[in-house]
Amino acid sequence: MGNEILYRPRKKKIFGDEKWVASMVLKQKSSLDAIIKEVTSNTTGQAGEVSGMLRAYLGRIRAHVLEGEAVKIAGLGTFYPKISVRYVEKPEDVTVKNCVKSIAIGFRPEMALVKMVKESGLKKFTSKENEWEE
Repeated sequence: MGNEILYRPRKKKIFGDEKWVASMVLKQKSSLDAIIKEVTSNTTGQAGEVSGMLRAYLGRIRAHVLEGEAVKIAGLGTFYPKISVRYVEKPEDVTVKNCVKSIAIGFRPEMALVKMVKESGLKKFTSKENEWEE
């Protein structure tokens, strides 16, 4: 796993003008099974044990968030339930139907992780040469 984020030039229309911008090149998503294999290869745990532990861990995080709790994972960040709201004039008008536009899961990364991402470096992907450039 490299510590570099990939980007490529991409053309965008901004107020009718064509401009160029750096656009992230997202790699393939990792699956839980792939992460279990990585953890298994870096520990003494067996695949079944690692899978059971990770699935139980994720299940508990999910349960706590669904109960309205924020869950902080050291080194990663905090997951929390959040709502997007509309404002109303009177307190008696504050209802789910009148005020709540949406409900979602929020994530606030730890500053150390943000710093690592910022310091990870960027490499330009050039599809013609099929290689990476700084």
